[in-house]
Amino acid sequence: MITKDKLIFYFDRIIFTCMCFLIFCLPFAKAGIETFTWLATFLWLSKRALGYRSGSLWGMLPKTELNKALGIFIAVNVLSTIFSSHFGLSLRGFFGKELKFLAIYFMLIEVVNSGKRLKYILITVIVTAVFIMFDAGSQLFRGVDFIRGYKLEQLTFGASFFAASSFAAWLIIIITLFIGIITSNIIPNTKLKNLLAAAVVIQTLFLLRTYTRGAWIGFIISIIMMFYFFVRNASSKIRLIYLFVAVCLLCLALFLPRSIIFNIKDAIRVKFKFSQTISGRIETIPQVVRGSNLERIQLWKEALRITKDYPLTGCGLNTYSIVARDYKSFEGGGVYPHNSYLQMSAETGLLGLAAFLWFLFMFFKTGLHYFNRSKDTLVLGLLAGILAYSIHAFFDTHLYSLQLVVLFWYMVGLTVAAIKLNQSENL
Repeated sequence: MITKDKLIFYFDRIIFTCMCFLIFCLPFAKAGIETFTWLATFLWLSKRALGYRSGSLWGMLPKTELNKALGIFIAVNVLSTIFSSHFGLSLRGFFGKELKFLAIYFMLIEVVNSGKRLKYILITVIVTAVFIMFDAGSQLFRGVDFIRGYKLEQLTFGASFFAASSFAAWLIIIITLFIGIITSNIIPNTKLKNLLAAAVVIQTLFLLRTYTRGAWIGFIISIIMMFYFFVRNASSKIRLIYLFVAVCLLCLALFLPRSIIFNIKDAIRVKFKFSQTISGRIETIPQVVRGSNLERIQLWKEALRITKDYPLTGCGLNTYSIVARDYKSFEGGGVYPHNSYLQMSAETGLLGLAAFLWFLFMFFKTGLHYFNRSKDTLVLGLLAGILAYSIHAFFDTHLYSLQLVVLFWYMVGLTVAAIKLNQSENL
């Protein structure tokens, strides 16, 4: 006879397996995301129905330092749903999206409860990344990816993702996570670390080839953050080595003969076919009077007008695509604003935006406080990736794309799980 404890034990294992399959399927199978998320959620709720209790909200949720911030975020989303301009859509979005994403966060914290399970998750991420790297290579050199059949065009290098910007958002999290794994002791195998270092170089080249300027900005800032904390926590000898290398690189950049620079650029253009376009994309960053930047600013203005008309609780969760039609101001307008934060302020009001930003602040505060005590570079890599993603989200609607919003909550949950695991082992 199977007892309740046995069922809870089996359910826990299946939920963990679902979390592994979820992160594996995320880059190429939306159906897989939905299937494994809902199956895991059903079993997670079934555990509680059988009597399982955790540490917060009468034992219903794992206890974390972010629960209060998440509680405020959920409360504001409830208000946005109640006062929505399209109540049915908001209700569907609240239960079918917001609560589902938060369930992923809490399930990860609950089931990643040992170093062995954390390693399994990281190995799954590594396997997935290698798989997608081969797919991206296929698209880059054969002209089509072998998973989804997406064709390579001038600005559409996205591997199995539909858009290059989505691939870039995935890459900036994976690259910094790989750096965190390489510099930590969680996977001590030196050969594997060398392979991961090579993968970081290849992924960085792929990131450049996406031509996604927002991702570049986020990635650079996240790398600077990681470098700052590496140097700050290093010994004086290591700091001098870092300084020497930085000075050498600066001198090389400033005094390298122009003929050599041109030869390098020509070689990159011939072999990789993207150097010249990268320069062009960088040059267009400050341009706001024409092209995609002008269109983006016009869309931002539409979102701001919606926020002005619905300042506190917004027009309603999950209603932007409907409401924005009434604010269309140019040909091509009335669509998503390519800015996750402006869309959030339009849908959930300034209260919703403030609640989410408070959650992000508490997340980084908790993570950096933990890193300063533990020097856990795996967590630093996760924090850097989420920082890069958060910056990139200012230029795109990643928090409203199924694959990418699931990636966000998954990595946030994995970060908190790694922190809790390390803290419990050190008690």
